[in-house]
Amino acid sequence: MRRYAAALAVALLAAGLAACGAPPGISTAMRLATEARTSAQIAEDNRILVAFNRAVAGESGALFRDVSTDVYVARVMLTGAVKEPRMKARAEEIARAVPGVAQVINELQVTDQGGIGATANDLVIEQKLGVKYAADSAVDGANFRVRAVNGAVYLFGRAYSQGELDKAIALARETDGVRRVVNHVRVQPRGQ
Repeated sequence: MRRYAAALAVALLAAGLAACGAPPGISTAMRLATEARTSAQIAEDNRILVAFNRAVAGESGALFRDVSTDVYVARVMLTGAVKEPRMKARAEEIARAVPGVAQVINELQVTDQGGIGATANDLVIEQKLGVKYAADSAVDGANFRVRAVNGAVYLFGRAYSQGELDKAIALARETDGVRRVVNHVRVQPRGQ
């Protein structure tokens, strides 16, 4: 029980620091300290992320700007909004070519929607949901990645139980501005 209380305290502090504009490295380090991945998995996921970002940046500044990438246990989720179907396909090709990638989930939206107003709304949704996850003892928010694009929320990562995942989805659906929730979280009980 003390471990969970300590993890919750760290998560709340991280959420508070992120909301107050703390340097991303501090809130990220605090989140990593409480999540389920091993240090080797975190290092490999970071290597995959850096390799993908380098490849995308080397190909297209627009693609680098428009694509958000999350990596969790060698699974890659691409989110964002691109203008053309070929850009969506190319981002996926680049991700699949990175050594060590086990799966690519391409949730890039092909749309002209977006812009600064939509991006600001999506960032608010992500922050609200992060705070909700940190405050709810039924959800271990350190293991979830949340991306919002034009009001669609994409969940990614790991839940320890179906109940935890159901709660995380319900909290997302209840968040102002969310039009739909897309789940890519895997349920994996503790110790597995």
